[in-house]
Amino acid sequence: MKQQQGIALITILVMVALATILAATIAKRQAATAENTAYLIRQNQSLLYAKSAEAFFSELLVDDAENAAEVDHLQENWAKPMPAFPVEDGFISGSLQDESGKFNLNTLVNEQGIPNAQAKAWFEKLLLRVDLPAQLSEAVIDWQDADNETVGAMGAEESYYQGLPNGYLPANSKFHNVEQLKLVRGFEGQKYQQIAEYVTAAPNLDSKVNINTASAMLLASLDPQLDVQAVQQALQQRQAKLEHFSSINQLWEIAPFSKVDSAIRSEVSNLLGVQSSYFKARIEVLLSERKRQFSSDLVRKDKTVYVAYRSMAPF
Repeated sequence: MKQQQGIALITILVMVALATILAATIAKRQAATAENTAYLIRQNQSLLYAKSAEAFFSELLVDDAENAAEVDHLQENWAKPMPAFPVEDGFISGSLQDESGKFNLNTLVNEQGIPNAQAKAWFEKLLLRVDLPAQLSEAVIDWQDADNETVGAMGAEESYYQGLPNGYLPANSKFHNVEQLKLVRGFEGQKYQQIAEYVTAAPNLDSKVNINTASAMLLASLDPQLDVQAVQQALQQRQAKLEHFSSINQLWEIAPFSKVDSAIRSEVSNLLGVQSSYFKARIEVLLSERKRQFSSDLVRKDKTVYVAYRSMAPF
């Protein structure tokens, strides 16, 4: 009898232990599920907040197009950072960056797949300014054109890219975003970083570089004789006076651009402008002390704005 009672007691203890382990396991899984659910809810909430900020920036651009379409410059409302806007358990902030103030890689090849000589010449001068070989323009052109023939010694087509350790094919189409340049021959690693801030991938091929928002480095690359520091000083002086260019001719009237040769002026005349159509919204959402960043490429056309590309990668 005592032996049976002992076995029964041990059985009960084992059952209690198993029940405790099972309960602890269930509780742990429920906690993990609740944490994952809360994470997904915060992610979705952050994305909705980011899209709200995106819509806010789009409205700013539409309003600017309706009231001041002739010229775009950095004294306008769209160029001012969005103040931190409080939301439940956090804040939203952001800013608009004018991508039209950069060199558009997609202007190197026209719709018929023929290289644009004027754009190519300027791009090569920009490459030299950032200490990269001018001939890399050939690889960028080959990445976009539809044929499988290289345009020069530094060009690259299928045979080159498939021969790499982790081979791939060239796009044979326009750049969808500027980070695709990392895949192009000659722009690997640090070489991409040397030029990344001066180039963009606007979808509209007729886009021009807005001289009101372009960097000193990009404008200095128009002519090898221009000094970057002198250009930077001239631009800073105009911004301090809240001045902007209303036409391309005004650029050539001020020093040091007044010394640029007339042949170069004529060569780049179709590549420069004072209007913008391509922007990047950089949005930051802080929820529950966790920061998330979003980027949206906005295209403005005919007083309407659409999203060309979104990214949730940190910027």
